[in-house]
Order: sequence, then C-alpha cells, then structure tokens
Amino acid sequence: MTNSVIDDVYNNTLTAYAISAAWELGLLERLDVSDQPVDLADFAREHDLHAPSVEAIARGLAIAGIVVLGPGHAFATPGPLFADTWAKKGFFYWLTRGCGDLFRTMPQLVRNSSRTGDFVVRDYKAIGLAARDAGFSYVDPTFYKIIADRGLTYGADLGCGSGERLIKLAGRDPEFRGIGVDFAPGAVALATESVANAGLDQRISVVHGDATRMEYRPEFSQVDFVCCFMMGHDLWPREECLASLKLIGEAFPSATDLIICDTYRSDLPPTEPHPVFTLGFETAHAVMGQMIPSLGEWNEVLSEAGWQRADVVDFDLPPYTALMHLTRELPGA
Repeated sequence: MTNSVIDDVYNNTLTAYAISAAWELGLLERLDVSDQPVDLADFAREHDLHAPSVEAIARGLAIAGIVVLGPGHAFATPGPLFADTWAKKGFFYWLTRGCGDLFRTMPQLVRNSSRTGDFVVRDYKAIGLAARDAGFSYVDPTFYKIIADRGLTYGADLGCGSGERLIKLAGRDPEFRGIGVDFAPGAVALATESVANAGLDQRISVVHGDATRMEYRPEFSQVDFVCCFMMGHDLWPREECLASLKLIGEAFPSATDLIICDTYRSDLPPTEPHPVFTLGFETAHAVMGQMIPSLGEWNEVLSEAGWQRADVVDFDLPPYTALMHLTRELPGA
C-alpha cells in the first residue's frame, strides 16, 4: 500500500505528540545519554509506566526516523532524525502541551460568539518549560554575554516563565540578584519552585505582575536591567506597546538596559516551506487575537520609546526571532 501525502500528515501529527510525551517521560533523554540500545520494557518498569504505551510512543518516533526499533520493538536506538529532534523538542512541547487545548478547541474559538472573557486556555507551565529548552540552546548565550559585558548584576525578567534565566545568571555571578515577574499563576508557581529548589530564594524573588501595565514597587528600585523573552508581542498593538514600554521604564527607575527577545512576524507566503515553530506560533496568536509585529514595526516603536538601540541579534532558531538590546542614560548619571 502506498501512502499519500495526507497519510503522512496524519502520522506526523501523532509523531509530534510522541516527541512531547517521550521528552516529558524522560525517554528522549535516556536515548540521548545511553551508549546502548534502550530496553523499552526496562525503561517502563523503572519509571512505573505502562509498557505497551511506551512502545506505542516509540513507534510514533520510529515512523519519522527519530528512533530505530529492534526486533519485536523491544529496543530503541537514536535514528537519523534524533539529533534534530532533540534540538527542537521544546517547540513540539510548546505546540502539543503548551497550546494543545487552544488547537484542540480551535473550531470553537474562531466563532465570534465564543470570543468573550478568558476564552483561550493554554498551559503556561508547559510553555515555560518549552521556552526554557529553546532558550538554553539558542538565545541565552548571547543574552549572558551582554549581561557580563555590561557588568549588570540586578535583573528583572518580565514573563519569567520557569525562572531558569535568572537562576542561570545567579549561578554565573555570586553577587547577582533578580526578580521574576509573570502574569500566569502557573508560571509564578513553577518559577517559585525552581528558585527554591536551586537554593536561591534569598537572591531571587518571584512576583505576580502584568508586563503590559507595570507599576513601581520598592523592590524594583535597584534593578539595573529589565529583560523580556518571548512575550514582547503581548505588549502590542503599537500604541499600547509604546505605553507599556514607558511604564516599564518608570517602574524600574535605575534600569539602564532593556533586553527584548521575541519572535516577530515572518510574512512568509503560505506556499513557501515554513521552519519549525513559525506556523504554529503565528496561527496560535491569530486565534488568540494577538498581533505579532514585524521586525520593522519593532524598530519603529523602540526608537520612540525613550531607549536607544545598542544592538539587534537575529537568530535562525527560533526562526524569525531577534534579541533587541536597548540602553538609556539616567538623569544625573
């Protein structure tokens, strides 16, 4: 029997879920670190998992060449696409776990009669974990270099997600202090737990707050930089973004640096191949009713917001993502 393209689309959809499940359950990590084929039954016993389900997940990976299964599906080894999958696993987790309910209920959400109140449900803890994974690999090294080069030691992370970025900074500099700010209770809980587990709750605090309507708090007074990763588009549209950036500047009066890293609108024609994340990101935010600005639109707003552009670094992964480093002179400095 010959598969059609649409058959492959169906099977690849299942593979996307299998990638997320295999990562969350630890199977991808075991495959990554093991020198020997992974015995799937032994793995299931070690983690108190249902063995037939583990085998089914492995089959979902094998059909795409992510793993190779031995006779009887007893053993799994990394396949030709494993390395690429390991590098991009966070994007699949964002899609299937973080935004799973959004895409599952999309037929309902696009009806205008349903678009009232808090009509979108996403798993912000899963989104935080997914963003942390992607940031480790591609974005964070550039960010850490800016912090070190500028000699910054007290940061506020707006939309802090898991809190991992502040934890890493504290691990690199024993004098570093930080404040994580997030609007989603799930993310606040995750970041608070992560900070406590790292033994850093004396140097890093986590508070509930809205980056679009930041207000001054006494604990913000000594912060010397503010960063915002993968949620800057939440500040838009344009006039609202300008107002939010002004409020951020007022809420952190000692901050000399603002670092925004965000995915911008690709404007790709629908017939062109799309890289991982782009179509999912743009579709999800269209359904949510959230504008995604282009890089040009970002540049225009930032030039009016009282910050001077120091540098813009564009990344291949996540695709259509840029880190925008801004600075300002403080009165009396």
